[in-house]
Amino acid sequence: MPGKVFIRAAQAVGALALLAAVAAIAGMIRVPVDQTKALATPAGADFSDVLRYVFVPSRTAATVTVIDRNSDTVVGVVNPGLVPAQVIVSEATGMLAASDGATRRLAIFNLANGRSSGIDLDFTPQRLVGTTDGYMVAVADLSAGIVAFVELMRKREVSRVTGLSAIRDLMFGSDGAFFYVATEGSRGIGVIDVARGKLIAEISMPHLRSGDVTGLTRAPNGRIGYVKARGGGASLVDLSNFRMLHQVDVARGAAKAFPTGYGGYLVMPDNAERTVSVMSSTSLSVAAMFKGPADVAAVYSGWFDTIVLIPGRSDQKLLVYDLDRLSIAAEIALPGRPGLGAVTADGAKFYLALEDAGAVVVFDLKTRQLAGTIPVGPNPGAAIMARSFDICH
Repeated sequence: MPGKVFIRAAQAVGALALLAAVAAIAGMIRVPVDQTKALATPAGADFSDVLRYVFVPSRTAATVTVIDRNSDTVVGVVNPGLVPAQVIVSEATGMLAASDGATRRLAIFNLANGRSSGIDLDFTPQRLVGTTDGYMVAVADLSAGIVAFVELMRKREVSRVTGLSAIRDLMFGSDGAFFYVATEGSRGIGVIDVARGKLIAEISMPHLRSGDVTGLTRAPNGRIGYVKARGGGASLVDLSNFRMLHQVDVARGAAKAFPTGYGGYLVMPDNAERTVSVMSSTSLSVAAMFKGPADVAAVYSGWFDTIVLIPGRSDQKLLVYDLDRLSIAAEIALPGRPGLGAVTADGAKFYLALEDAGAVVVFDLKTRQLAGTIPVGPNPGAAIMARSFDICH
């Protein structure tokens, strides 16, 4: 394919110096003793200025640790009333919504006054997705094909869609007016009118086999959607006019196409082949392909779209990729299994939860160095922000 480059880690000039730098960075990562057990959230604590904080839900306890990202210290722990398997933080409402994936409760925690409330549904929410403006959350039972739309401020369900086939992936459009679903047995993407709670259209994709879609993402401008199919390439769709635009035969084994924060590239990790493809979103050609870490769950970008961060879960490694030079900048050993992370809205800092190390590591993306390690208690699942550089994570 034109423009295709295969990059090997040992290929770069100055490889010995790079390896020495990586070893130094890896040696700096030490998980400190957990200090959150002794931390009590002060009475009347107000965390509603959500852009100031990083929220770290536990996978095993009904707690969410709050980190002040100005000082990179833990400033409190909140209890949403259940073990928070899924969490959405809303800038617009100052609310935290959570579900545990086992009960029918959607917990809603007021970050300004510490009051916990919620909604009892008639199905088990397996997935939460928030609108860009933060006013609404989609609550989905994937296997039952149910999606309910909930206003966080009023704590009420406003509409619902039922009768869908099992849902493979889902996402809001940029303005929250439409919701897109990929379901089993469909050869396209369903379009739901959120206000009416009605399936109004399908973006036909005749090249797909039924139920092939594995991942939905959208461009930062909100106009283009990216559809990744099992054993197939990536498709571009017009999210406003509900039509397919292009199909590109690239990264056939990848499950999802991750757009960078400014939208210049699509990054597609293939866990089976352990490769990562980087495609230009303008020319739709592969700019680079390289060996990646194992078991990649998400991809992040930052610092003016000059850097990509790819954590590997099973080999506990963070691969740092330079988009300006289209080369690997570093491979950093992590002292724990990476969960999910987030990049600050300005693209300057990356927070990554380490599930079995009880910590969050922080990287300065301008200097590309470790900025610190924050103890957060046992079994953190993710580092979550209300607004981040990567809109799709």
